[in-house]
Amino acid sequence: MPSPLNVRPLGTAIGAEVLDLNLADLLAPESLAAIEAALVKHEALVLHVPDLLPQQHLAIAKHFGDPEVHTYFPNLGAGFEQITVIDSKLGDRADMWHHDESFLPSPPIVTMTHAQILPPIGGDTCWTSMTTAYDALSARMKQYLDGQMAWHDMNGPMTTALRQGVVTHDRYVEVIKAGQRHLHPMVTVHPITGRKALFINPTYTTHIDGLAPEESDAILAYLHRHCQQVQFGFRHRWALGDMVLWDNRSVLHNAILDYKPHQRRMHRASVFASASTSS
Repeated sequence: MPSPLNVRPLGTAIGAEVLDLNLADLLAPESLAAIEAALVKHEALVLHVPDLLPQQHLAIAKHFGDPEVHTYFPNLGAGFEQITVIDSKLGDRADMWHHDESFLPSPPIVTMTHAQILPPIGGDTCWTSMTTAYDALSARMKQYLDGQMAWHDMNGPMTTALRQGVVTHDRYVEVIKAGQRHLHPMVTVHPITGRKALFINPTYTTHIDGLAPEESDAILAYLHRHCQQVQFGFRHRWALGDMVLWDNRSVLHNAILDYKPHQRRMHRASVFASASTSS
């Protein structure tokens, strides 16, 4: 059956947008299924939905799984605790390459961000396809990485935030005590497409388990440089009301911090795999 959506690719490796989207039909089962199919295919998907309401944002998130009530960021309040507010005026930032919350045992599978306030210049977000990056590795490197595990840790970013004055010492101690740290395979298999992807990022991945520090540092430094090549990526210049969904299982993102002193405010929902969708 043909898709009810008009989807146009935006990048050779990752990224697409939905054209002529009818907001009234957005939550129809066939529309949500088509959005999911387009997201799985393109890994990052732009919806132009300036009139999207928080309850519609939440309904899209619930299609994919269980929306998260975020530990660190504020939210929209009663009834919309799963809609996180990311506001530069509050010091919130994400200007580093990362998977969302890869330090958790089961990180979110999908994240979706809706633009509320945008700076007059700057504020783009970049995504990179970790499936395409994996595919471009040599056969020898793929063989080397097979079965390797790496640690993901919240401590490093919190230490940086403390040094930059973004968090208080009490907040830093609270997060460190939580011990948010987990071991993940460096190569994962997407549960829907079966494609292999690198699962590392320079923000949370600290080291490869069982390797000498020098070897771990060298391998990770190479892989981080490799994954950030422009041919694996997609950069979006936001318009007010754009919502971008991305597959956190196979995509890194980086919100460029080049718009000070202007404000940038986003509403975000991150989704965990539900019991029926996890594999």
